Amino acid sequence: MARTGDEADGRRDPEAFLRLIREEAAEEDEPRARGRLKVFFGYAAGVGKTYAMLSEAHRAQEAGVDVVVGYVEPHTRADTLALLDGLEVLPPKTMEHRGIALREFDLDGALARRPQVVLVDELAHSNAPGSRHRKRYQDVEELLRAGIDVYTTVNVQHLEGLNDKVAAVTSVAVAERVPDRLFDAADSVEVVDLEPSELIERLRAGKVYAPERVGWALDHFFSRSNLGALREIALRRAADRLGRDRRAGGESAPAVGEDVLVLVADAPHIARVVRAAASLAEASGGALTALVVESDEAAAPVQGREAPQREALALAEQLGARVVTLAGDDPVPPMALYAASAGIRQIVVPASPLRPGLLGSRDVAHRLRRAAPEAQVTAVPALDAPSMLARTGTVAGLHPTGADAARAALAVALATALGEAAWLASPTTSVILMIYLLVSLLLATRADGFLYPLLSALGSVVAYNFFFTAPRFTFHAYGLSAPFIFAFLLVGTLAASSLAIRLKRQAAQAARRSYRTEVLLESTRLLQGASTLSECLATAAAQVVKILDRPVVVYEADPAAPGGLLPPRLFDGPGCAAPLDGETRLTAPGEAAVASWVAANGEPAGVGTDTLREAACRYLPIRTKEAVWGVAGVVLTADDDFGAFENNLLVALLDECGRAAEALTLSQRHRDLTVKAEKEELRTNLLRSISHDLRTPLTSISGDADMLLADEGALTAEQRRRLASDISEDAGWLISLVENLLSVTRLDDGAVQMSVAPELVADVIDEALRHGSRRAAEHRLTVAVEDELLMAEMDGRLMVQVLVNLVNNAIAYTLPGSCITVGAERVGDKVRLWVADDGPGIAPAEKARVFDLFYHGAAPAVPSGAAEAVPDGMARPAGEGGDARRGMGLGLALCRSILRAHGSDITLADADPHGCVFSFLLKAAEAPAAEEEVRHGDGR
Repeated sequence: MARTGDEADGRRDPEAFLRLIREEAAEEDEPRARGRLKVFFGYAAGVGKTYAMLSEAHRAQEAGVDVVVGYVEPHTRADTLALLDGLEVLPPKTMEHRGIALREFDLDGALARRPQVVLVDELAHSNAPGSRHRKRYQDVEELLRAGIDVYTTVNVQHLEGLNDKVAAVTSVAVAERVPDRLFDAADSVEVVDLEPSELIERLRAGKVYAPERVGWALDHFFSRSNLGALREIALRRAADRLGRDRRAGGESAPAVGEDVLVLVADAPHIARVVRAAASLAEASGGALTALVVESDEAAAPVQGREAPQREALALAEQLGARVVTLAGDDPVPPMALYAASAGIRQIVVPASPLRPGLLGSRDVAHRLRRAAPEAQVTAVPALDAPSMLARTGTVAGLHPTGADAARAALAVALATALGEAAWLASPTTSVILMIYLLVSLLLATRADGFLYPLLSALGSVVAYNFFFTAPRFTFHAYGLSAPFIFAFLLVGTLAASSLAIRLKRQAAQAARRSYRTEVLLESTRLLQGASTLSECLATAAAQVVKILDRPVVVYEADPAAPGGLLPPRLFDGPGCAAPLDGETRLTAPGEAAVASWVAANGEPAGVGTDTLREAACRYLPIRTKEAVWGVAGVVLTADDDFGAFENNLLVALLDECGRAAEALTLSQRHRDLTVKAEKEELRTNLLRSISHDLRTPLTSISGDADMLLADEGALTAEQRRRLASDISEDAGWLISLVENLLSVTRLDDGAVQMSVAPELVADVIDEALRHGSRRAAEHRLTVAVEDELLMAEMDGRLMVQVLVNLVNNAIAYTLPGSCITVGAERVGDKVRLWVADDGPGIAPAEKARVFDLFYHGAAPAVPSGAAEAVPDGMARPAGEGGDARRGMGLGLALCRSILRAHGSDITLADADPHGCVFSFLLKAAEAPAAEEEVRHGDGR
């Protein structure tokens, strides 16, 4: 939407605005994780962006929206400042910098106030040193992540992707820029437009700048031609964004784009090359890939030499590029191979030579066209040619050191000495030439830089001329072939030595890369084997120390406090390059605050970033799309950094750690859901069983009680006694059932507190028999304990319940008069307890399932007249009713649960000649020496 200056009659229809607010409110019924961004976009200062933003804020406030002015740049325009009346204005934050008080947007105040909409003027503004973020747009991003809507303003010259185009038009390089991704991701962009002639009139009237600055502005940036060009660029950019939104909405199917590959080299103005490649990728609708070719010199970089490359890589990532790192001294071969393998046909490189060779200029664009003839190579020239020539005028890679000069002198002296010995044996110059080549090549494997080949080659030519060319011991040479020999010796020595040094560096670099790659692969294996989040984070930190050789501080996310962190842990390898000032500095509250911000926002902060740069570490989140699992802080200094390859490894390792942490969490959730499902199934089966098994005894008790309450004369004394006995038996059965249900529930929930202590086995058996079924009198119960002082480690209360269930089970499933034996004996360091009967036994197919909850199976055939088949794999006495064996299948399952809680288990075997034997083992305990006296003294 276009808006004209400060005109008030161009307002939007209030009813339409109210409908828009209602629609947005309807969409906000569900909580939003991210706020909405509205950008008021203009082509120059003074077109009315702030006025339009404040007018929109008043309309939103009238519609009931909670609006707060976070920060508005102070203006001399009375009509704009008047719009602040009636709006809540947050007090700015005052910061001291070099004795000057600077007013900045109070981000923490806005987050604490938490309105629905915050107004933040000048999106591209650079914050004062000491602020949390380096740029104001990063403050806006944090507000959006907190779910707060933001209104902001920005001019076209502040967009990163248009910086070079605007600089070419206006001859002014703008330092304050915002990433295009933020502009493109805005939920709404309102173009605030004004005719250039009207803007010039406003400028002359003093409504934009102070009067003393008007003349200079009109002669430079605010010339009519500049304003017209900027206006056109702004309108085209807004139209491009509108076209992308339509394609994203499916109005038209986007064509398959063409990917772009850009070489990010250590060259001045490389950022301009990256921006040009991003514009080309955007125009073609393809993806952008930033390629870094690390040479062997990257192992020992010159101080500050890689700053342009690091900044260009950060810019490429802001523009949405994928960073790829390859190895090689010459960028052309790996770049051509990568483009061919990835199917990329658009390549962008710097126009000037990246580094001059000793035998001529190495024009990357020209050689790349020959290496990749199927690709279209675009060479982007630098704007500042003098600085480019000044920078490339020095030969990179010489790295003059005293050690290399000494090695070169040693090589020349040793070759001369060997050559003199060969001359005395046979004065053949060809042999001496080979000696110089061989010695220079051998010592080159110990050299550090390319100063050695240069000095060695020059020294070899001079020494050969002085000692072995006629006339000897002079610098004259009379032979016609002497210049050719000198040239051969110079070029041969230089080439052989240079090649040896380069191979040495490439081998060292390959070894480092191989080691780091092995560490990354090892990390994947170790992270997969981690069983807890703490172990996962510790593994990742140890691997980061191996890769980067720097100390690492790790904060684990606190599961009890969402968004919080546990106390940090410091990991330091024995060979870490970065010195430690002490663990206190790295784990200070200020550092913990930075880590907490990273965990809350999921963005890097600290050294080398634009957020909280005063920290001692670079903090990176260990996260997935769902959550942040921890924060890793790599100890760095302000001038220290690691290369693109190491950075990619670090990001890959932390991402792998995040995925492993997520897998652990999902696995735990799956286990919890499985347990919950099992409990739900248990509850369902329990209710289904109770519906039948409780109804029968309750009905019997109710019927017997009604008969007892009826006319007393109608019942004989024997009948009344029989009814009372039936009521007592049914009530006892219900009590036993409820106790088993409660025990099973407590065991499944882990609520049973075990109280294990040495207990006399004979006493436990006696207690169990006293609480057995009343039908025990119909059977022959015997106790077989080999030693009355036999003791075992157990929870006596629970073990009595086990024996009661086993004895009652034998009573219920054997004929009256059957023999039931409860025994105990010592087996090594264990005590074996058993309950045996001589009943019909259990069918072999049912033995494995009799311990399952609620299981009811078929019984084996029983001889005629002895017993009839019943469920649960047992036998029921012949002639008994259907309720002779009542149960829910809880007894044996409860016995197994109790014994497993003791570290034991229950087994089932056949008795001889028939019947069942249930047995289990407990840890034996030694009886005290005075135990026998105590027992006799108690009368036991």
